[in-house]
Amino acid sequence: MLDPDRSILILYGSETGNAQDAAEELGRLCQRLRWETTVEELNAVELSSLLGYKFVIFSLSTTGQGDVPHNGMLFWKKLLRKKLPPGCLDQVKYTCFGLGDSTYVKFNWAARKLIRRLEHLGAQTFFEVCEADEQFNDGIEGSFVQWADKLRKFLTEQFPHPEGLQPIPDDEMLPAKWSLEPAFAASSTPEQPASQSEEPLSDFTDDIPPSEPLPLPDGWIATLTSKQRLTPDTHWQDVELLTFDVPSRSGTKLTPVPGDCLTIYPKNFPSDVQRLLTAMDWLPIADVPLDLTLCPSLPRDLYINSPTTLRTLLLHNIDFTSVPRRSFLKNMSYFSSDQYHKDRLLEFTMTEYLDEYFDYATRSRRSIVEVLEEFHSVKIPAHRLLDIFPLIRGRDFSIANGGSYLNHPSEQGVTRIDLLIAMVRYRTVLRKPRQGLCSRYLASLPTPATLCITHKPVLTPIHGPSNARRPLVAMATGTGLAPVRSLIHERLTHASAAPTTLFFGNRNRSADYLFETEWPKLKVPIFTAFSRDQREKVYVQDLVRKEAAKIAEVIDQGGIFAVCGGSSKMAESCKRAVFDPYTAAGNDQETKEKALERVTWWQEIW
Repeated sequence: MLDPDRSILILYGSETGNAQDAAEELGRLCQRLRWETTVEELNAVELSSLLGYKFVIFSLSTTGQGDVPHNGMLFWKKLLRKKLPPGCLDQVKYTCFGLGDSTYVKFNWAARKLIRRLEHLGAQTFFEVCEADEQFNDGIEGSFVQWADKLRKFLTEQFPHPEGLQPIPDDEMLPAKWSLEPAFAASSTPEQPASQSEEPLSDFTDDIPPSEPLPLPDGWIATLTSKQRLTPDTHWQDVELLTFDVPSRSGTKLTPVPGDCLTIYPKNFPSDVQRLLTAMDWLPIADVPLDLTLCPSLPRDLYINSPTTLRTLLLHNIDFTSVPRRSFLKNMSYFSSDQYHKDRLLEFTMTEYLDEYFDYATRSRRSIVEVLEEFHSVKIPAHRLLDIFPLIRGRDFSIANGGSYLNHPSEQGVTRIDLLIAMVRYRTVLRKPRQGLCSRYLASLPTPATLCITHKPVLTPIHGPSNARRPLVAMATGTGLAPVRSLIHERLTHASAAPTTLFFGNRNRSADYLFETEWPKLKVPIFTAFSRDQREKVYVQDLVRKEAAKIAEVIDQGGIFAVCGGSSKMAESCKRAVFDPYTAAGNDQETKEKALERVTWWQEIW
């Protein structure tokens, strides 16, 4: 039974996992201060449950066009119910950590909307809210560290434990939230051949991830039917068009729209799993059957069949090739038998050494398994796997086709979906090249290959017949062309579609002109900027400024502007290129302001 005077509820709305990570770290902070702490996603709670806690802390990112993340939309709709009387949440004391990017027009909009609605219903803040900005020098992480330190100080000074108990010291590890100990305790360890348990495998000629699909709730079984490289083989950047066929499910056909995403769940490679098993001395228990139904609770996003094994969990679910968060390094320190290793790991977690953490982990993109091999004195117990290691999260990819292009040419009830993916491979200060887990996973898949995917609908759509009657100016760089292509395909299905103008930028015309032969067939006027093809670099925003008269016409007609790509600086520059010339020209500012209010600015940046 929770003590209402010493309980804190921490709720997160997270699209990519950053807000969830922040919420879980806040949970550990409050737990150390001896508060009874519950951490949950927004959609998992009822509004009435907020009344049972002394304080409520929200960790909320903004996605899309100022939207609440998908795992917070159900909660948000409950909060917007008209029958809720003003003052119904007057007992709720809350604060909020908002995660945003100021290059978006609606910066931290989700957190701001939440706060306004909570205030309207009578809730009050107990601690200053924070709007973190990805564009800050230290990014979201720097803002979070400073805000969390202030929150810790506030709770410590204003709400000491009534029985005089001191906070749990940092050198004492917190109890496990998720534990596999019951599953291990119920298992027997049969004698196995050394090649499977005690000796590292030396031959990985079939070093490919497991092929069986994950048991995803609301998942769709998809077949990868083709992979086409769109950039030359000699080019350093491998951009591929992947085509998936998705059959109907229980008589229902998948019908995505422009802006929707497919979510792909990558898996690890056997050789990497073997590295981790070896580093942690887990080989003797790697293949022992584990019955997860014996565990009192498991993480919400753990998708695995039971019974399973430690090796299977590592292959399907544990993201040990990701960059370690500061909280992971701290947990590592508890299991080090070397004092130098322990001290060094703790330094990375201290606020005053934040730059060292960035240099060691973030900028170099060191992986968890590499860090564990470097700090070889660390031996994490296997039963704390789910408590300490992050889970593999699905990767979202914008659908790159739309309209009639979604229909399978010969099979009824099958949706054909294109994904435009740049395979992530790069170098840092480390000698070994870095490679994205999902890129490596997709590269390993044969054709055909079967996998389970999920569908993520767009929260703020700009398709449909009414939107097609509005002129569109699309500005895209690189694989940001994917949602733009989908939207153009869809607009062409409407007979009364207004004109579309496309601005596309990349490095070289000869290597990076994606879908070059397609645009003339679609009769879409396109302005291209290939930055490296001349002495002075030319970017999309430069071409947009040159077409100021055309842009002004689209604004006056209440048009749609879509900017998509992998650079927040590019998005900000495009925004200025569209609006600055328009507002600077002429003197009728009142008319211009009314015209700007009718414009839709749709942005997808990653």
